Amino acid sequence: MKLIPWIIRGVVNRRWRQVERARANPAATQREELLRMVRRAAGTEWGRSHGYGGIREVADYQAAVPIQTYEDLAPHWHRSFDGDRDVTWPGLIPYFSLTSGTTLGASKAMPVTKEAILGNRRSGLTLMANLARLDPHADFLDGQILYFGGCTNLAKKGACWQGDASGINAKEMPRMAQKYRLPDFDIAGMTDWEQKVPAICERHWQNRVKSVVGLPSWTLVFFHELVKHVGSVTGKTISTVAEVWPDLGAFVHFGMDFAPYRTQFEEIVGKDILYVDTYSSSEGGLNAIQDQRDDPAMALELDCGVFFEFIPLEEREDADPTRLSLDQVELDVPYSVLLTTVSGIWAYEVGDAVRFTSLNPPRVVFASRTDHQLNVFGEHVIEEHLERAMAAACAASGAEIGNYCVASILPTGGEPRGRHEWLVEFKREPGDPDVFRESLDTELAKASEDYRAHRAKDYQLLPPKITKLREGTFYTWLKETGKVGGQRKVPRVVRTPEMEARIRELG
Repeated sequence: MKLIPWIIRGVVNRRWRQVERARANPAATQREELLRMVRRAAGTEWGRSHGYGGIREVADYQAAVPIQTYEDLAPHWHRSFDGDRDVTWPGLIPYFSLTSGTTLGASKAMPVTKEAILGNRRSGLTLMANLARLDPHADFLDGQILYFGGCTNLAKKGACWQGDASGINAKEMPRMAQKYRLPDFDIAGMTDWEQKVPAICERHWQNRVKSVVGLPSWTLVFFHELVKHVGSVTGKTISTVAEVWPDLGAFVHFGMDFAPYRTQFEEIVGKDILYVDTYSSSEGGLNAIQDQRDDPAMALELDCGVFFEFIPLEEREDADPTRLSLDQVELDVPYSVLLTTVSGIWAYEVGDAVRFTSLNPPRVVFASRTDHQLNVFGEHVIEEHLERAMAAACAASGAEIGNYCVASILPTGGEPRGRHEWLVEFKREPGDPDVFRESLDTELAKASEDYRAHRAKDYQLLPPKITKLREGTFYTWLKETGKVGGQRKVPRVVRTPEMEARIRELG
């Protein structure tokens, strides 16, 4: 056995034993994680001003630190650009990760400390251990991993570096791990995806790729380009990724529901592989990992420098919402997520909503961005409902999608009722458009009691309208808005009149 893989396997096995100990008592693990951070930051300006020296329990912390927003914390964090130390975390914050996600505003610069990088590395080891458990016969170290992510170039800003999380991870990657990661750094640093995708295909199609990590919508585009490129280069008829990379064993995905894309992946991959979902954030790194092959729920990472709190989504707009820790949450209730981290991020609302499917160990499914909801008519439809409905409609009608978003059509003078309009870019149109539309409607009614009430007898909401967009609509919109890239995604809910108007114009 080669030395480096032998060392890494030993580290991965040790990490899995740590995961098992953490999951044996989730609430106690999280309590200790919080108190460790509080003790570490007690001497900082933030710690002194919030009485960290007297915090002994989770309730003490919640009483001392109100819920924070980016606007609350950013002025403290960004003093690091001027070289200020010991503000919200000991020392100087060396890195800032620029958020991408689905928001339409400017990127936010989130702090990333050396401790956070170590914590995210631990989560990466959890992922490796998990892949080995889910497929014991696959040796994922006997090959390479292709990370289809953002630009790895970092820019100097004052005393710090900032850029995509991909760049920070690449800069801090252990030397022994670098040989396993693709693409090469010169390609990973490209910002133009119309150049980057062909460059990956050209240089790496002959590598022994064992796993791929990426956003489903972008990776699907890449896989089709890969198959096309290899067919052109070899002069052979190539129709699947398995013909290019026969050892491919896993696709690790993030950022969006995988169900509407699964059939397309199975077709283009051409063999049975693992599909593993993860929940990541710029604030906390890799927060949760799917740990069961047939269950899409993801197990929270409990001991990696992140403390989780949860606000019932229905209380999110309240002046004093309930803040729950892991021993207080309930199954099947949507919660807004608060994070406290070893980057000096304290009780910060990240804008994500999750729902627990298991409490021991704690497993969640992503429910929504908290600001991406359909609620113009009081219907309370969250992103999870939309994704579930789209997956059901595709399955019922044989449709395949490239991307979509949903707009709310307000009542007009001649029609007192509103409706939802689904703006869809199809890869394969539904065999029966009525079946597609009715499946969307039925699934939303199952998922949301309020939607069902508003749709009853067309009382307030008319049936959904489906508008077919031409191929490439969403790519063009992303490109125009400067959001083309492996970690950028289309908002499922139309957020502005300008967005809606431009998508209609392009489509």
